[in-house]
Amino acid sequence: MDTVLQDVEHFLAPILSRTSRAGRYNSVIDALSSELYGSPPTQEKGQYVDPRRRVMMQAVDLLQNFHHVLCTSKDNPDQHSASHRGQKLVEGLLDLVVLEGVYPSVSPGVGLPMEQRIKSALKGDLVVKPLYQEHGEQFQNQELLALIVGGLYPIISCRKGLASNIEIRVLVDLIAALGELAFSPAFAAESRHKHLVIFNDFIVSKSVPEILPLFTSLLHPSCPNWLRSPISSHLSLLPLRPNGVRQTINFIAGSATDGIDQRDGQSNQSLGPNFSLDTLGKISKLLTSIPSTMTADEYFTALASQLLDLLDDATIDNKRIASYIIGNGILGKRRIGSPGTIGWRLFAQPILESLHPPSDKCSVPEKDLRRAVDRLSALVQYHPNPGLTKRLVVPILLPLWGLQGYALDNHRTNWVNQIHQIFSTYMKISMTVSHILLLSDNLLWDGSASWTFMPGDRGGIEIRRRGNSADQTKSTDDLIQTIDNRVEQYSRLLQMAVLVDDQLALVFTHVSKRWLDASQFASGYQPFGLDAESRDPLVPLVSAIIAQKLLEDFKDRISSSCSGILQLIEPILSSFVRVHQRTTERQLMAPSLRGLGEIAVNDVGDDDKGDEPETISTALSLLSVVLAPSGKSIDTSSNGYLQSIQDSLKYIAGATFSLDKSITMSASNNLILLQLHSDISKHSESPKRDPIIDAHADDRKEHCTALLHLSDDLIPVRAQGLSILTQLISKASPVLSIPSTSILLTSLLQDEDEYIYLTAIKALGLLSMNHPRTVVKLLIERYADPHEESTLDVRIKVGEALKKTIEHLGHLFVGEAATLAGETMIAVASRRGDRKKTLQKRNTAKRKLEKARQEAEIAWDGEVPGEEDDGAKDQEGKMNEHAARVVEGWADTDREEDIRIRTSALSILGTAMETNIAGLGANITSTAIDCVLAILKLEKSHERAILRRAGVLVIMSLIRALDAANEQDHQLDFGFAGENLTDVITVLRYIEVTDTDEMVVGHIRVVIESLETWRQKPLQNMLRRTDRRPMELELDEGRLAGLAVRPAVRPVIEEID
Repeated sequence: MDTVLQDVEHFLAPILSRTSRAGRYNSVIDALSSELYGSPPTQEKGQYVDPRRRVMMQAVDLLQNFHHVLCTSKDNPDQHSASHRGQKLVEGLLDLVVLEGVYPSVSPGVGLPMEQRIKSALKGDLVVKPLYQEHGEQFQNQELLALIVGGLYPIISCRKGLASNIEIRVLVDLIAALGELAFSPAFAAESRHKHLVIFNDFIVSKSVPEILPLFTSLLHPSCPNWLRSPISSHLSLLPLRPNGVRQTINFIAGSATDGIDQRDGQSNQSLGPNFSLDTLGKISKLLTSIPSTMTADEYFTALASQLLDLLDDATIDNKRIASYIIGNGILGKRRIGSPGTIGWRLFAQPILESLHPPSDKCSVPEKDLRRAVDRLSALVQYHPNPGLTKRLVVPILLPLWGLQGYALDNHRTNWVNQIHQIFSTYMKISMTVSHILLLSDNLLWDGSASWTFMPGDRGGIEIRRRGNSADQTKSTDDLIQTIDNRVEQYSRLLQMAVLVDDQLALVFTHVSKRWLDASQFASGYQPFGLDAESRDPLVPLVSAIIAQKLLEDFKDRISSSCSGILQLIEPILSSFVRVHQRTTERQLMAPSLRGLGEIAVNDVGDDDKGDEPETISTALSLLSVVLAPSGKSIDTSSNGYLQSIQDSLKYIAGATFSLDKSITMSASNNLILLQLHSDISKHSESPKRDPIIDAHADDRKEHCTALLHLSDDLIPVRAQGLSILTQLISKASPVLSIPSTSILLTSLLQDEDEYIYLTAIKALGLLSMNHPRTVVKLLIERYADPHEESTLDVRIKVGEALKKTIEHLGHLFVGEAATLAGETMIAVASRRGDRKKTLQKRNTAKRKLEKARQEAEIAWDGEVPGEEDDGAKDQEGKMNEHAARVVEGWADTDREEDIRIRTSALSILGTAMETNIAGLGANITSTAIDCVLAILKLEKSHERAILRRAGVLVIMSLIRALDAANEQDHQLDFGFAGENLTDVITVLRYIEVTDTDEMVVGHIRVVIESLETWRQKPLQNMLRRTDRRPMELELDEGRLAGLAVRPAVRPVIEEID
């Protein structure tokens, strides 16, 4: 082992040794070749010898020898490879092979970008140039790539020795080289096929968690299409492996979690990983991407079992993810999710057939029925889509209603609650009035003609073939209880549904007609979904109970829609008057034998008319509610009904001898109320004036619906309400109150759901287009938070909204709004903040944490034990500890503002400059630059690096703004010039040398380069103009062309004849 290590040290000495002379050479290859082999030979045995190939062969041989010794050593192989000396030497060899062998030989865009690679272990006087270009051109060296892959791939396949070192350090680079050999069109087909076999063997040998990070890192924007296509195809096949879907989800979720900023003092309230909509979108996009080698039917048939297992999982996060993938990624796409397509057949049709089995299948076991309800509940509730919810629920609306009713009658509480949640979501986002009427017409629905609901074998519910009807007849008490239960459930649905008063009145009118208007049934009226055979005596009874319940729960809302109620009452009163007139006429006829016979017949039928007084009393009571003096006016379109009702009331009020006193008194009172409305109408209306029409009635209804949706607990319902509100803002509807709407949208920025607050930011930007001062002022007040009422997270979200609002305003960002925004951002970004309450809260939290630690130490009688860390865990723990210290440094600023909010303010300030620097003005711009320079010079700690980065970017934004103004020929009264420009460059160059943060230094270099370019731009523009029109420098009428200077005219002596 020592011999091998000495050989490696000798080989790498020219570039690793402190006394090496590698700096004399142009490249690492020249240094190694010259120092080890003398002057690079060009001929050996009559053939050209490539120095790069010679060095790579030697490096690969050394790695193979090292690996062989490790595998054959009797000692612990890991001890040698993990030693500091051996580790550094192996890393140096691997970096040499990759940086000087692989990357110079592959096509542009193949492999990792250099900034994403692990920092090279090759150090010394020579600067390593991994993308060295020979003769000024990128070249592909198939022989060299094959040499490297052929030498190192067997080591990886061995899975011992140096295999782990290679996989950790350069595996992705070797896969890039192998992909070049297997797919590059520049190579022969035979050679590509040979390496394609190796590429496929590698994929088969690795698990999904091992392949995913490798392949996704290779798919960057500059990756060539001939490599992107096969890698994407292999990626899309990974979920089809056993447990591939879960492993893919875990990988994407883990990648997203790494990028989430830690929040100080804020605990995660979610039930599992933080799956944002963006993360779910990435998961769905990857899992629903169909491989080029398979059809959609083949792919989703193979994938369905894993997705359904996730949907059936007891974990809420798994259900949520699966419902998003199935609902949005598959069923939400017309090509693969519409009825009849593969997605619908696999995921939706089994649910529908289990809840509404076809006539040839009249049995559904309890297990299948329960699973169908669970899957439907997950798809509808977790990520409901209005269109998908409607497609899933409407075909099984009656079976769901019947199942809920049966579960309620038999005390199956879990079933009732779950189906109620499905109905709740449906009523809020996809409901139509026709479906509500369908339920009222089929309130007692308990199954189709061939099947019904029965007790299940596990104490639940199942579907069985319908038996003898006599065996299923309920007692009167049970039937009344069933009706009451279902009427109560129906009323609860109406309370959840977002119905305007007119729609609710329409439901009441429809139900009341079925109860009161007997002529409808006599004329062949056929309700929704009912056959003629289904009309039984229970229908009027059920309708009467529903109407009574609606009056109890929605009396005020129903009465507000006068037209429909009057249309209902008018035929009832007219019919009653006609019947009473005929009866009275018969009673007044002269005595005869025929009359005696009719008296006998009428006596027999008296029992059938026992409901008439109750019916007319109900109609009169409802009419009194409509006519009661409440400030509401009756639509003039109802004048015809009012005249008929008035005539009927006069008749009923006058029939004091033949009608009950309570009926005549009620008619008289209603007649007085009706006369009062008529008098008001006569005095208020003008014969020459057209009736007043509310031109914005639809907008008012939409605004009301939006407010109801926004107060809901379901995220999709709030999202729909926000969408409606955004549409009203887009068309500048006059029904909106700008201050109230601004406050409402600002409050939505505190919503935990990412989609809600991002859409609220967009809506605020649209609102600011017409009302910039109001919106910007409100956002600035919330952002500055002078009373310390908001959390850091909320302030940052408000800052994001303010930034987007400024971008939306563009050149309208002027005046008071621009001045207030600029001054506030400078105040927040500077060290002027005085956050006493925040400091007290932070100190209180520290004291509680310290107290908990002391109590734990007392309980453990000493130091609290922690987990035993191995090397990898120890390294990860150190990284987490470092990140925690940085986050703590951001917040621990005594009474000053948090570093993160100051960074946010600088970002907003830069956006304001780029949007409209003229609106900010010279004073604010100058103060902002002074603030930035002070931050760069004074705040040098590691925790404040993000603040310095943002400060440098503010200067960059100023340069861009000045450059854009020059390009657009906008004359500004200020800019970089003279001493100001010199001071800025001096500070930037000083920070470039002294700052320890690489990103700050990189930003400064870009800014300095941009400044130099901006200074030279006027000269470049002048030179471009001279290319089109040569400059004239000759004297013209005593002036110098191009200069505003008149030269002194010297006297000329002329000789005169």
